[in-house]
Amino acid sequence: MMEIDYENIREEDLEGEVEFAVELDRKAPTYCPDCEVEMIPSTINVKRGNVIILDVEAYKCPNCGKELLDIDAASKLEREFALRHTDEREAQEMKISFDGRDYLIRFPKALSQTLSKKSSVKLLPVSKDEFLLKIV
Repeated sequence: MMEIDYENIREEDLEGEVEFAVELDRKAPTYCPDCEVEMIPSTINVKRGNVIILDVEAYKCPNCGKELLDIDAASKLEREFALRHTDEREAQEMKISFDGRDYLIRFPKALSQTLSKKSSVKLLPVSKDEFLLKIV
């Protein structure tokens, strides 16, 4: 493997596909952006509108009480809130058919025209009677 001189890297050195992963050091201390005091791990309750999500892992400043989420927790919360508010968005009702073996759903024509013929889907359970259908 060729060693790269990162201080003198050129654009042509970056041609082609590049893959990288960022790993955060979870043991590294987190500091309050206001007080610059080390924050302590905590669990908090997060409320948005009429939805409350309990026991979310966060960091809390022992000095000013400010609470912060790490990027993973914040992303999961945003997804959860988005899923819980899907009823408020424009939704289309579809019939479910049963052929004796499988359940079938037909997409409305307008939606079908936007999908690629080679598309497949992932069905992700949200709750007992709710699913997220993701086109992949």
